[in-house]
Amino acid sequence: MTFKARIQPPPVEGLNEVQRKVYDATIKVLGAPIGPRMVLLKHPAIVQKWSELAAVLKAASYPASVRELIILLAARHWDAEFEWYAHEPNAVKAGVPRDAIEAIRNRRPAQFADAQLTAVYNYVTSLLDKHEVDDATYDAAREQLGEQGLIEATVLLGHYSNVALTLIAHRVALPDGEPSPWGSDPVRGLTP
Repeated sequence: MTFKARIQPPPVEGLNEVQRKVYDATIKVLGAPIGPRMVLLKHPAIVQKWSELAAVLKAASYPASVRELIILLAARHWDAEFEWYAHEPNAVKAGVPRDAIEAIRNRRPAQFADAQLTAVYNYVTSLLDKHEVDDATYDAAREQLGEQGLIEATVLLGHYSNVALTLIAHRVALPDGEPSPWGSDPVRGLTP
């Protein structure tokens, strides 16, 4: 596997304790030294705090399906292939409906039978697409997640937008041989 990012990680033998912990955790989760944290290893303080925030957000008060839906929405909004690649399997495992995943991939409105996923989808897409949230959408999300959950969801969206921008700016590539989740057209997706 060739690492193709604009910023290469430091040599493994030169990693300090913080860097090595992040490196080992990445290998455990992704199976290889790939992804945005490999770039961030060049800045130990940021990679440590970023990893700590990710851990807090992973333990959020809502189910994994909500977390993974938010991550996929951020990934598709920013066209962050690696983010989608890393989280689509998690979304399926967490119970995000496959037809909703395909709708998001293809930039079509997603439908959910679940009221919580519907409220989260509406809240997140409003933030990403309109840069605002009307009172009804906000109130529906707060009712479904509670105030703490709504705070967590908003920070999660911001964090994974940060992840997406890191991936894009530093050209963190998909593993060798992995096709783009968007097909041949990263902007419009798979559907003409």
